[in-house]
Amino acid sequence: MDPQKKPFRKEPKNIVYEIDGSTYGLDDHLVAAIRAAIAERIKTNQLEVPRLPQAAARIMQLSQNPETGLEDLVETISTDAALATRVLVMANSAAYASGQRVESLQQALMRLGFNAVRDMVFAESLRMRIFSARAYRPLLEASWKLSLGTAIACEALSKVTGIERESAFLLGLLHDTGKPVLVHSVSEIERANKGQSLGAEVVEILLTQMHEEVGAHVLEKWGMPAAFVEVARDHQFYKSATCTPAQRLVHAGTLVCRHLGIGELDQDVTFTLERVFRDLDLGDDEKMAPIVESVREGTERMLSGLEEAA
Repeated sequence: MDPQKKPFRKEPKNIVYEIDGSTYGLDDHLVAAIRAAIAERIKTNQLEVPRLPQAAARIMQLSQNPETGLEDLVETISTDAALATRVLVMANSAAYASGQRVESLQQALMRLGFNAVRDMVFAESLRMRIFSARAYRPLLEASWKLSLGTAIACEALSKVTGIERESAFLLGLLHDTGKPVLVHSVSEIERANKGQSLGAEVVEILLTQMHEEVGAHVLEKWGMPAAFVEVARDHQFYKSATCTPAQRLVHAGTLVCRHLGIGELDQDVTFTLERVFRDLDLGDDEKMAPIVESVREGTERMLSGLEEAA
C-alpha cells in the first residue's frame, strides 16, 4: 500500500478542533486542514524551526576544514558540559571501552578516533536538542534510530562507492529531521485546542505526508548544503532515473536499515537488498554481507554507547 494514501480510520470520538479559524472533527478533513496550515506556515516563513545545536554547527564547520585538529574538537565539545560528559561516559562504556578508564576529552578522542567522535557529537547533540520532544515518543524513537542507522549505512556504503565521501554520515543522519519538527508543530496545534491529543494515527499520517517538505525547509534555514536539502525533500520513494547521488546513497542506507530491522518497521516497503546494491554499482554479492554486518555492528555499538551515556 502506498503510505501517501494510507486511509484514516475514524474513531468514535466527539472531539472538535479549530484550525486557522475553522472547526473540524477527528477525520480526514482535519488531516487535510493541518497539512494546509503547516504548508502555509512554511510558505510565509512562520513555521517554528529549532536552532541547529551550537556544538553541531561548529562540528559541521570543523568537518569541512582539512586543517582541523584534535584540539579544535576538544574545544568545541568543552563548550557544552552535558555533551562533554556524555562523550566521556561513552568512551568508558561497554561498547567502546578497551582497557584503562579515560578521564579527559583528549583521552576519549584518542580512544575513539577523530571521525567517530565527530559523528558521535553531532548525533548526540541532534538527539538531545531536536529529537527530544516528549510527545509521540515511539514515533520519534523509531525515526531517530532509523536516522542513526542510515547515517552509519551511508558511511559504510560511501567507503566502497565514493559517493558523498565527506558528507555521507551527516546526509543519513539529517534526512528525517522534518519529523521531530513536524511533531513540535502538531503539539502546538494540540495546545491551542486545550491539549486535546490528535492521536498517534493522525500524527503518523502527517509524518508520512509532510516530513520531507518540512525537513527541506529546516535544513535550508540551517544553511545546509544543497545536497542535504535535496535529500530531505525527496528520499521516501526511490526514483533511480532522477535521483542525485546523495539521494541514491541515503535511500540505499534506509533500505539496509529496514533489512536489518533498524528503526521504523511498519511501513510496507518491498525491495531486495541485491537490487539496492546493484543500483549503487555494487553487483558483487561477496561485498554485500560484510557491509551489511558492519552497519549492524556499528549501529548497535553507537546506540548502546549513547544509551549508556544518557
